[in-house]
Amino acid sequence: MGEAGKISLKRGVLNRGIALSITLGAIAYLLDDWLRSSDLFSLGTGTLAFIFGGICAQLTTGVKTGGDWVVKRILPITIICLGFGLDLTLLFGDAAGRVGLMIGVTSAFFCIVSSVFIGRALGMTTESSLAIGCGGAICGNSAVVAVSSSLRIRQDVLAIILATINILGVVTFISIPIFSAVLGLEEASAGIWAGSTIHAVPQAISAGEAIGEEGTIMATTIKLSRVALLIVVIPLCAIVGGTSEKRNQLDNPLSKIPYFLPGFILAAVLATWLIPEDYSDKLAILAKISLAPIMASIGFFLSIEGVGDEGRKIFAIGAISSAAMVFFSLISIYLFL
Repeated sequence: MGEAGKISLKRGVLNRGIALSITLGAIAYLLDDWLRSSDLFSLGTGTLAFIFGGICAQLTTGVKTGGDWVVKRILPITIICLGFGLDLTLLFGDAAGRVGLMIGVTSAFFCIVSSVFIGRALGMTTESSLAIGCGGAICGNSAVVAVSSSLRIRQDVLAIILATINILGVVTFISIPIFSAVLGLEEASAGIWAGSTIHAVPQAISAGEAIGEEGTIMATTIKLSRVALLIVVIPLCAIVGGTSEKRNQLDNPLSKIPYFLPGFILAAVLATWLIPEDYSDKLAILAKISLAPIMASIGFFLSIEGVGDEGRKIFAIGAISSAAMVFFSLISIYLFL
């Protein structure tokens, strides 16, 4: 096969994954709309799309390339557009918003600290335990990858940590909206709980979307406040790992912060005080629609491979610290809201 043929084949594989993610997102959107109009419980468009993507991952191949493109290129733009749906006067002028930020940040640190202590009790290194805690506390895979170099995590151990974080992320992603409904939490409280505990950014947003409009706002904002903790955590991991990269990361901790975080904040500022409501609402709706194919794309990578005998301790650390974070956040919500 010539060079032109190889390029054509790669494009075909890429387009196949992109097309499938869009198709599954559309199906999830229609199914969610039907469930809600029939007064039936729905996990939300994003959650349904994720499940569909996970099922397709087990039945077909050649979709990960397109899924990876969708996640890397569309997700950051979607998160920024979600900022146009945020009213900062509600967040900072309302007691629930201020308390929510406090709960999100303290829950994240509680997860990290508990991971380190549980790891020591199980005989794991501080570096590995800290990487597990960062994954659960901040933003899932992105946080683990961001700190792994500084902490000198072996590739085989890193693979097990990522598999563990993905499995636990799915568990929290699906269970939080369900238990929020069972416990009868108000939308704001349920959104805070989702934003304070769910591992990955798109999963937290989709869980909030399943809860409701106010739940989406709270979940998105609280979750991104946890992502901002990378500013503190990356230099900390550089100190713990003692690598040659320590000086660079301490001098410029902002280098690892994803650009969608300041973009989201800027969009929220513009929507709150500068841009007419009609325009900001349209951008927020566009973000909500684009979230479905993104979640389907993430589902393409769903796998439990990699968690074997060596991963039992890692999985135990992640599971216990994540459960502790969930209960810590829920108790804080009942105490302060």
